[in-house]
Amino acid sequence: MKKFRDYNKCINFLFGLERVGIKYSLNNIKVLLKYFGNPEKGITAIHIAGTNGKGSVASMINSILIEHGFKCGLYTSPHIFDFRERILVNRKFIEKEYILDCTNDLLNLIEKISPSFFEVTTAIAFKYFRDKKLDFAIVEAGLGGRLDSTNVLKPILTIITGISIDHTEYLGNTINKIAYEKSGIIKRNTPLILGKINNKVIPILVSTAKAKNANIVFSTKEHEIRITRRTEEGFYFNLINKNFKLTNVFLPLVGDFQKWNTLTSLSAINKLSDNYHVKIKEESIINGLKNIKYNSRFYGRFEKIKENPKIVIDVSHNLEGIKNIEKNLKYFTYDNLYIIFTMMSDKKYKNCIKELEKIDSKIIVTKSSNKRAIEPELLIENVKEKNKFIHSRNVREAFYLAKKFANKQDLILLTGSFYLISDFLKVLKNKYN
Repeated sequence: MKKFRDYNKCINFLFGLERVGIKYSLNNIKVLLKYFGNPEKGITAIHIAGTNGKGSVASMINSILIEHGFKCGLYTSPHIFDFRERILVNRKFIEKEYILDCTNDLLNLIEKISPSFFEVTTAIAFKYFRDKKLDFAIVEAGLGGRLDSTNVLKPILTIITGISIDHTEYLGNTINKIAYEKSGIIKRNTPLILGKINNKVIPILVSTAKAKNANIVFSTKEHEIRITRRTEEGFYFNLINKNFKLTNVFLPLVGDFQKWNTLTSLSAINKLSDNYHVKIKEESIINGLKNIKYNSRFYGRFEKIKENPKIVIDVSHNLEGIKNIEKNLKYFTYDNLYIIFTMMSDKKYKNCIKELEKIDSKIIVTKSSNKRAIEPELLIENVKEKNKFIHSRNVREAFYLAKKFANKQDLILLTGSFYLISDFLKVLKNKYN
């Protein structure tokens, strides 16, 4: 296979490896990592799984540790604008030349074993983290846990943020089956932090943890937190736990669920202090949470990016995320609401449409540029109150429509997919608004 000289062609090649309907296993990632000299063995990792919230928790922990002075790698997915958002070291993107070199080095092996996009990306990330000689690598699982490519790690700490129905074609169609898959990241003699977990599946996680002698921390029970003030940019809170007392802390993220993600993150910081003698200063925690967007390139979580009219971007891409929209909107002031919505075809879009119909809003259904995006016609087919919905061919057209309808006192919300937000930000960047 001919080697790449152009970065963009290299990235297009990697995305071409993405496949739907593959059977997951750890075989390919083990082969790829062995070729690179098993870099995963040289990483001090914190491994995070969960249906929702794992990106938030990973980014919070990363930001706090950076503020304390540690050298940290952050591996998350998917990205919004730039592929290199997925692989960061102390705020900085992985270098384009590094991706080119690694991909070219793997070409013969890729041709031989046909790995997926995520498998190759994970191998490159782990090699990069080892080469950068990090203090910590904070790694978000891509899909599930047990057979996710990241699950070759031997972390010092594992975290499960929450469990709900998603990716049923890969993880199972019941919450118990999904919990079993997520519990696959639990490692022997390795502490486990649990976020706000559905009570139905706690016995599954506890049973797995006990079998592996993994000490469990229930983050919702470890802290006393009081939210003191909310704004359209985030919220202020006070918090007390056994290791520190925080007052008037600002988190620039909107949503009730971010409170639980904060508790999960701070339980991880506590565990690092207790087990690994990493005493984190309160100042580092306060600055880490305040600077999460800068330190972790963390955007698009019910984030207001413009005024007059207000524009909010939200990467919620499953039913649990869509259910949170109505709660999050109560923290904003506006006259009328216009929602631009699309989803991937493998999501429970019918249920999501039902949730959106409950909101007092005009809804513009559209299609992102991703090949897995559902056709707007299929979304419209599942609508009951058809007078609330408008059909649009693409994200640019959808935004034109919303801008046409909206007054300065109104709010435009884009939600349902990372790819929708990516397409929209390209529209803004090119000044089509």
